[in-house]
Amino acid sequence: MGFQIGDIVISAPGSGQATRSTYVTAGFITNPRGGRDVKLLRKAPSAHGGYSGLQTHESKLRSVERPVFKPGSKVLVEGFKGVFMSFERGGEVVRVMLAPRRRAFTGLGFIDIGPAVARVSYALFVIENCKV
Repeated sequence: MGFQIGDIVISAPGSGQATRSTYVTAGFITNPRGGRDVKLLRKAPSAHGGYSGLQTHESKLRSVERPVFKPGSKVLVEGFKGVFMSFERGGEVVRVMLAPRRRAFTGLGFIDIGPAVARVSYALFVIENCKV
């Protein structure tokens, strides 16, 4: 099928889901029959946050979008503003330059945090920046 890590997909009927759901591909696994299964992630629908995932055969998925991030694109990492820099080798991890920021600490006041490079799982990065 040609899926890549970070692709946004929708589960098709018969994938073990009661309803269609949108996911991001997080990896690939060889199943016991020798076929290729896809590891999928999405934000958990509960109010508690977190993520939910599943593993299914790629034939039970339909591609929705393949996000494209270019160097200099404005992005978020765990709610912090930053700028997309690059993919690391293999494409499973991205580098983002986080903007300088201030953080309040009880009893200490504010602490300035300078710019820093963050390494982020590409699947989680897509979930946050593409509103999956």
